[in-house]
Amino acid sequence: MPRKGHTQKRDVLADPLYNNKVVTKLINNIMLDGKKGVAQNILYDAFKKVEEKTVEDEYAYLFIDYLPPRKFSVYPKNLDDFAIGYCLGEGLIKTNNDIKNIKISETNVLVKTRLNHTPEEDFEQEGIVQKRKGDCEHACVCRLLEYQGVNSDNAGGIRSQLKTITPNNSTLKIDATQIIKDMENLKENAKIWQETGSVHAAQLIYKDKSIIREDVSRHVAVDKVIGAAFKLGYDLTQSYLTYSGRMPADMLIKVIRVGIPIIISNAAPAASGYEIAEKGNITMVGFVRNNRFNLYSAPQRINLEK
Repeated sequence: MPRKGHTQKRDVLADPLYNNKVVTKLINNIMLDGKKGVAQNILYDAFKKVEEKTVEDEYAYLFIDYLPPRKFSVYPKNLDDFAIGYCLGEGLIKTNNDIKNIKISETNVLVKTRLNHTPEEDFEQEGIVQKRKGDCEHACVCRLLEYQGVNSDNAGGIRSQLKTITPNNSTLKIDATQIIKDMENLKENAKIWQETGSVHAAQLIYKDKSIIREDVSRHVAVDKVIGAAFKLGYDLTQSYLTYSGRMPADMLIKVIRVGIPIIISNAAPAASGYEIAEKGNITMVGFVRNNRFNLYSAPQRINLEK
């Protein structure tokens, strides 16, 4: 015990930039030879670099005709591409003429189609209106919960089931070496992924053209490249998809709906995804790493000799 009794512990002041006492303590730990200004600059520069390399994800709300709004966690760029790709993947539109207009206000996306979709529709069977369940006054909520049966990853929002699977008969064929080149091209040109490592990247290839989009959700990234290709008039039955992330059932459902015959990933397929790929005659390629890959289904579209 000191002769003069207990010494009172001095509290630190908040730092001038963040107004935070913890930041002041970090500055004091960095400080050398009493040069507080130097320590502040070191820490503030470090914080700035972290901020620059962090992806800002936001909630986006998609309003399509009279359907209930849908909520997604997204990287808020290319939202028009996302809206078109999502509508295609859900079977809500078939052609460019089906879309009247798309209006975007911050992260609210309003899509108006010529089909005027309502919650009572069964999108797998045209012209059928679902009956209300029991004494329910409105079909929207009960029908939505019944119909939207397949949920994707947390960032992907609600994805609907595919009731019937029509095999894809596309004649598209690509070389095995091209698969390796495409994955390398995706890695080299996915700029946000390179800087942060916190997004998924998707690439759609049509003939000698390619489109790359990135997002915090693998589903939204794929929606974006599909939408962008659709706007440019690409023939999706003669296109193929390279992306980062697993290949579950809901991703294969999207691919089947839009007509893409080949899906390629650096990751593995889920058993549910493999089952749908087999039924839909979709060529599924996974674990594309270095100079190798695994071929799971419809191998006739891959030229293994080149």
